[in-house]
Amino acid sequence: MNFFLICFIVLIDQISKILIHAKINLYESIQIIPHLLDFTYIRNEGIAFGINFAGSKVIFIVFPILITFYLFSLLKDKEFDKPFYQISLLLIIGGAIGNIIDRIFRGYVIDFIDFHINNVHWYVFNLADSSVTIGLLFLLYSSIIIQRQ
Repeated sequence: MNFFLICFIVLIDQISKILIHAKINLYESIQIIPHLLDFTYIRNEGIAFGINFAGSKVIFIVFPILITFYLFSLLKDKEFDKPFYQISLLLIIGGAIGNIIDRIFRGYVIDFIDFHINNVHWYVFNLADSSVTIGLLFLLYSSIIIQRQ
């Protein structure tokens, strides 16, 4: 189960990025749901939310890999053996691996999901980012709500 969920997340993330790269020009937008959702192809050469640090790009690869190895180790930890914790960690790991693949093989991460309300836009993101975010929300929920019960 663990291996398959991670592979599934990485696979759909990479397929979506390959399709976006092949079908949409850089910085081009395709309206999916008017006034709510566009697919806008951008390249994120920084870290989360387009934050970019001067200096070596190596940190954008090494640091996420180290965190991912740490999260793998938590899968074996007794404190994280409950199913909800496991799913949370697997979502985070799968998303992290999807973006690490981009950084290693492309030198940047492909982002394309552009949610907005009229002209107020959130940061453009991808399926790996969504997986990490959902995993973190599940982990937070598990830590706060489930621990109290």
